[in-house]
Amino acid sequence: MRNLILIILFFGILACKENKPKENLVTKIESSEKIEIKKADTLLKTELSNLLNESYEKRSFDSLNLFFRKWKTESEKIEPEINDSLTSNLYQIFYEIYHPFELEKYGWMKRKHFKEYKYAIPPSSLPYTFGTKIDTLKEFYPKNNFSNASVLNSISEFEIALTEFISKDKFERGDFLSKVLLMPMTYGEADFKTSPEINFISINKEMNKAKAEIRLISTGLELNLSKTKRKWKLDGIKELWIE
Repeated sequence: MRNLILIILFFGILACKENKPKENLVTKIESSEKIEIKKADTLLKTELSNLLNESYEKRSFDSLNLFFRKWKTESEKIEPEINDSLTSNLYQIFYEIYHPFELEKYGWMKRKHFKEYKYAIPPSSLPYTFGTKIDTLKEFYPKNNFSNASVLNSISEFEIALTEFISKDKFERGDFLSKVLLMPMTYGEADFKTSPEINFISINKEMNKAKAEIRLISTGLELNLSKTKRKWKLDGIKELWIE
């Protein structure tokens, strides 16, 4: 009888263990942690906005350069993802057609004062066609090696702060920024991407011929390129329109 009671107790304890709810191994981010992350992003945007506004109010180029140096530092941490031959070719073509400080490469007169600019903001995406495919290369992070200037890649916190800053007064604030940043000559409310604008790049299936349409200040240009010995080169430029 005693043995029977012991057996019943043993199986009872075992059943209780099996019915015990399993411990959740997935770590959840508590709402308080999410709030802290959001606060950190908000604080950064506020800090950047304050830095721009302070630099403008005091006409302090030290503060302005600090804003852009912070942006440059964060840009240098970003590595472009080039995982296939099409993406690799698009980057190579872009480097061959994007010369914001050397307008003479487009057949224009050389702007000697352009060497005074310290920063350029290239496009953050690249529209293209490949055969019959029409697409856009997103999260585009070019790393141009300009002799006197640095590339500022697309980082939302900096772009939001800059957009809000410019939109308050495009002409006066744009003129202030243009002391260090090569600003586009447009009437857009908050334009800051450095000209030329890439409308699209078209590559043939063999990936040895390409055509690009760009907007250089107020002029549309067509650029034809070819690839020999794994290197793209510019073959010719045609003017399409002038505003």
